[in-house]
Amino acid sequence: MKNLEQIRALHAHRFWNPTDETGRRRLEEVRGEQGGDVVRGLSSLIISNGLLATLAFAKEKGKGYKTFMEEIGRYLSSQGDDGRRLFNQTVHTLDDFIGILTANDSLVLQQAADESLAYLGYLKRFRRD
Repeated sequence: MKNLEQIRALHAHRFWNPTDETGRRRLEEVRGEQGGDVVRGLSSLIISNGLLATLAFAKEKGKGYKTFMEEIGRYLSSQGDDGRRLFNQTVHTLDDFIGILTANDSLVLQQAADESLAYLGYLKRFRRD
């Protein structure tokens, strides 16, 4: 059985090293409007404003913000070796992610925010330029 660090690292590594053409096209979209580094700023947005507000911001801005927040949602809805996962539903879009967070209690929102920050740490570390 893998621990959470291994699971986070695996997902982040797969994000930056896609095996299909859809994944490669997605990687072209990870820059912000001015070509800035989106992944480096997301942690501070979540800490300052909260996960739901950051999702709303990503929905408004699109581009890299949307790509990374959807990836975080996919990670949170993925299943680990032991069958555990934070969300019972699969996240495909930002609307799915927002819907899950608003439908559950505040404990799920807090756990999702904490795990999002931990996962973002690996997305930053494995980033390719």
